[in-house]
Amino acid sequence: MHGARGTMTSAERLAIAAGIVCSNIERTPVAKPVSKGRHNWHGACFTIVAGLISAKFMLRSAFYTGLVTLGVPALMRRWRAAGVILCYHNVLPPRNARVVGDAGVHLSFERFAEQVHWLVRRYAIVPLAELVARLRGAQRLRGTAALTFDDGYDGVFAHAWPLLHDLRVPATVFVVADRPDRRDAFWWDHPDLARHTAPPDRERWLTELKGDAQSITSALSLATPAGFPASHRPAGWDAIAAAAAGGGLEIGVHSATHRTLTRLDDGEFEREIVASREAIRVRAGVEPVLFAYPYGIWDARVRDAVRKAGYHGAVTLDYGLVGARHDPWALPRVNVPASISSAAFQAWAAGLHPRRGQARSG
Repeated sequence: MHGARGTMTSAERLAIAAGIVCSNIERTPVAKPVSKGRHNWHGACFTIVAGLISAKFMLRSAFYTGLVTLGVPALMRRWRAAGVILCYHNVLPPRNARVVGDAGVHLSFERFAEQVHWLVRRYAIVPLAELVARLRGAQRLRGTAALTFDDGYDGVFAHAWPLLHDLRVPATVFVVADRPDRRDAFWWDHPDLARHTAPPDRERWLTELKGDAQSITSALSLATPAGFPASHRPAGWDAIAAAAAGGGLEIGVHSATHRTLTRLDDGEFEREIVASREAIRVRAGVEPVLFAYPYGIWDARVRDAVRKAGYHGAVTLDYGLVGARHDPWALPRVNVPASISSAAFQAWAAGLHPRRGQARSG
């Protein structure tokens, strides 16, 4: 059911809680002046909090390392009659240490290559369209994996796809239809967002401001950043069309403007769901059949609009593996943050996650 204006759906709450807008929000807090007498107290508090955070990550790392050492992910891969859809965003140039914007979505080339080589040895990697077809046809899903990339970053076409193409690994890139012509950075990559990371801020960005780039940048008085690396910007149509023409790379639709669809009126769906597909068809020379919900946020009304528009399937950012009973227009994925360890990656891909569970449409 569609949530009322100003009321968040459960999927929206999960998106914000998971940090989908800013995946790595552990930023350095803005320093506030304190009296000399309070200085030591604040310093002690900061040290305690930093220690707790460090301990938390150490325990989590040990947890995943233990699972891998015991062979639990391997056992789960063989036991579960399910496939996995992995969600990436961007891949940086090789030997690149500079990350601009939301660090959680910009994966190093070296880490990506390590993950891909690991996947190739353990999964049958298929195009997402094939995985969806298997699901709809009640065919075997066990041991299958599909790679997806949201947003259509230039780094995907310049760095990730050449590696995948050489390895003959198929993939799907979900393109925001109005971005290849503009090529300006996505709003969540703006360097000044470090000042605006509190949960109430993120909630307002996705609900009241509908995830709309212009509204958010205006509300936060964000100037257009200068000197943004090409790899951090959306790819142009030439790069998208050339990659799609080479075979093995599917182009899907990620809406027209990357707004929160659950917050839009039915009349706006024509542009976001239908016209966006036509724009990609004309400019990229392909016929998109798959859709990815912006911010991973969806509800029954949005899902039905996507299905009625003729898409074969749609993906969310709800965590989980794909089993026989899943709705083809509400498929879960495993989101891959840039900082994920090798052990955690293996566990997540096998369906082992401490906060496992899917968001339901509100």
